Amino acid sequence: MKSHLNTSLEPPKLTNSELSKRKNLDRAPRPRLASTIVLTHGPKNKLKILMGKRSIKHDFMPSVYVFPGGRVDKSDSYAKYTGELSMRTKTILETAYNSRKARALVLASLRETYEETSLMIGRKEDHKTNSKSTWNEFYKAGLTPSLDGIEVFGRAITPPHRHKRFDAWFFIKNIDTKRLPDISDTAELEDVAWFTFEQIWELNLQRATKMMLNALVEYLNFQSLPSNIFFSRAERGKFITDTYPKA
Repeated sequence: MKSHLNTSLEPPKLTNSELSKRKNLDRAPRPRLASTIVLTHGPKNKLKILMGKRSIKHDFMPSVYVFPGGRVDKSDSYAKYTGELSMRTKTILETAYNSRKARALVLASLRETYEETSLMIGRKEDHKTNSKSTWNEFYKAGLTPSLDGIEVFGRAITPPHRHKRFDAWFFIKNIDTKRLPDISDTAELEDVAWFTFEQIWELNLQRATKMMLNALVEYLNFQSLPSNIFFSRAERGKFITDTYPKA
């Protein structure tokens, strides 16, 4: 029975071009907190995953397929919510942040999912609010974002040579419905669809996405979930993969 993380997943090495860019930066930008969620549907042997292609107009990772996600906004810390995080996910996140920020990190992934794919994940509840944030769209639809069933499985910090850097946390949630939820293209993502693993590996993927897909496959093979997660980052020109928190 598999019960521990394989930290020997081979990380990509920095190319000479990337090393040169890193050296030419006066100062590496500070990573911004970000959140990504892998939404799955169906049994493990027929799993489908929600992804979309970033617009060519994006200056960060254009024209590649990604999971829904993005920066954590201030509004995420004050959004109404229902449900609770699992003790495992709560413990891992609160090793790094207080409870409000940990919760905001998860909520951000749900907000970004709506903004990028038009899919709202929540529970039916009536609201009276005039929030100016994206969350108002949830409230007008009679939904409260739900934390139930969301688990954390990875973390990746963008290397210092990038002009934009993120401290991205990766979550997973299975959509337990008989039919695939409705989705649509947005200004953020094109070709939004539910893909099988076989289809995903044929898409144009950024190498960090490939690495996190491997971490996802490993996570899905666990019989019992580990108390830590896959963690990738770069230090002194080298990629490092281990766990967070450290075992």
